[in-house]
Amino acid sequence: MTTPEARACWPKPLDVGNGLVCASFATDGSLLSLGRTHSDHGFVELTGAPRFDEAWRGRPEAVRRYRRDLTCARTAVVRLTGSLPPLAPDADAAGQSRWSGADSSGAYEVESWAAPDHPAVVQRHIVRTGGDLGPREFSLVVSGRLEQPPFAEITEVNPLPAIQSRAATTADGTTLRISEQSLPAVALLRVTVSGGATTDWRVGVGGAELSVSWNPAHDPILVLTVTCALAPGDPLLPDDPAPGMAPMPQWNRRYPHPNLAGHPHLGWHAGHATRLHVPARLRRDLGHLIDGTLNYVLGCTALSVAAGERCILTDHRLLPLSWTRDAYYQALLLLAACHREPGTHAVVADHLRWLWGRCDRGDRGWMRSHLPNGAVKDRAFQADQQLYPVLELLDYRDVAGQFPTPPASAHSWGGLVAETWQTLPVDPQLGLIAGEENPADDPAGMPYQLSNQILLWYTATRLAQRECELDLAGLDLAVQADTVRMSIRDRFRCPGPFGTQWAYETDGEGGHRLYHDANDLPTVLAPLWGLCSAEDAEWSATMRCAFDPANPGWSQGRWGGLGSAHTAGTWPLGDVQEWVAASLQGDTDRAARVLQRLLALAAPDGLLPETHDPYTGAWLARHWFAWPSAALGALALGAADRRVQEMGR
Repeated sequence: MTTPEARACWPKPLDVGNGLVCASFATDGSLLSLGRTHSDHGFVELTGAPRFDEAWRGRPEAVRRYRRDLTCARTAVVRLTGSLPPLAPDADAAGQSRWSGADSSGAYEVESWAAPDHPAVVQRHIVRTGGDLGPREFSLVVSGRLEQPPFAEITEVNPLPAIQSRAATTADGTTLRISEQSLPAVALLRVTVSGGATTDWRVGVGGAELSVSWNPAHDPILVLTVTCALAPGDPLLPDDPAPGMAPMPQWNRRYPHPNLAGHPHLGWHAGHATRLHVPARLRRDLGHLIDGTLNYVLGCTALSVAAGERCILTDHRLLPLSWTRDAYYQALLLLAACHREPGTHAVVADHLRWLWGRCDRGDRGWMRSHLPNGAVKDRAFQADQQLYPVLELLDYRDVAGQFPTPPASAHSWGGLVAETWQTLPVDPQLGLIAGEENPADDPAGMPYQLSNQILLWYTATRLAQRECELDLAGLDLAVQADTVRMSIRDRFRCPGPFGTQWAYETDGEGGHRLYHDANDLPTVLAPLWGLCSAEDAEWSATMRCAFDPANPGWSQGRWGGLGSAHTAGTWPLGDVQEWVAASLQGDTDRAARVLQRLLALAAPDGLLPETHDPYTGAWLARHWFAWPSAALGALALGAADRRVQEMGR
């Protein structure tokens, strides 16, 4: 399977960012949004999308319909209109940190990028003479507003109150100022032109317009540059760029990918070879996916909050919120690639300081989601989200050779970790950790989910190796790891369709539920982490059930696979799990087929959706979602590195 049957080559808009601001562009070149973190409201954006109707909350189909609308060019906030030929986006540029496209004749080109070190994006339109040398007119149209995003979730817990708008739009020549005092936030748009002439902005109800005139008989090339900046107060606009290619951030380097070598010290332990199968014919495409995902994370989700602090969002458009789970796999990708992209480990250090210093953890720990300013958005407790920050800290230590500078509010990492560990809701006899929600953000049917216990065992095992360095001897981490390992074998063991297996969740007293979810990566990673071998009969039966119609989370179809009760369809995260399981079980043909399907499904910029149609491959939900591609990239880099180490033995 090399191409999907019924999905567009560009299933999502294209994104640019520089860690200060992030923007999305439709395939016709129009600007859909410009966003950034905000100290009071978490995140603000300039958008042309319709307002979210509060009556849609709690109605999943209405929420998904609203999210799909955010991908459409008709919801653009800035667009150039006139007799312009249709653009074809440049697929080669999609995996980089700029947006570019041209018409088939080359008479019209557009390039967009985030201005280095400024909270701004720049878009340059170049129009060349064609057969018609008569005067031509274009209009730059702005129709939108500044707002806090609606954070439209499928399972709502704590919707934020609406903000009463106090908006104003004013113009000074070719500079437009859009303000929202209730946030506060200000967007500035500056237009410059070479080879033509412009009017001043004309401000009306609901928008503004600027006219551009061009006479090809006098000037063969028209260059129109639009710079848009966003800040709590009037932002400082960057200088107009010089002609030529857009400047690139420091991380936008191109690398050969025949070996996909990852960082030699990351997380996978000696003796636990990954054996994840990456056929040589797919390595270039997989490398392109990794490049694109790295650019998306560095530019659009790992956003600066303060000096030395960055949040990592699940995405920058639909839910610009932070889940520690999603953020962990993005951070893991940055660490796995830090020898390829210098400085990425410093981004992870900034994120760790944000996680442990700025996030409101109350007396229970991290909640389901947090705003970029650290405030809690959804007050629901998920067990795994207490463990991923500890694991991320340990992964950083393995890569950097030392722990990062702790947040200013703490004296040491050991104190922070001990405080967190001692508040975990672990049953003293069983050693199992309980949670209110499962990793799909849905209410837990029983208190103990299998994937959370595997994650607890792995984190305790890793932490025990650093207990002297962190002064954690009093936590009895090795004993706790042994206890939870035995309880997994004892309390989750149950009959299944393919023999004795592990249950998805249990009440610890004999009650079980058979199911497996695309969100539960720790279960498939158990052999990589060392909990069991890939030949373990119970783990193998669990995996066989997971990727079979016997599992309620499985979807039939040519593009069928593991999904989630949270959203119907096949999930790329489920395909990532199947690729891992097939590789570990030595089924290289199946692993190659699943990996090829993932690469065929990915957008040209490397991102994958939350879910797709199991019969056609069409994207169904979350056109922006960093987790699947980040998990795939991190695992692929770690797998390749282990292969290299094995070959050298």
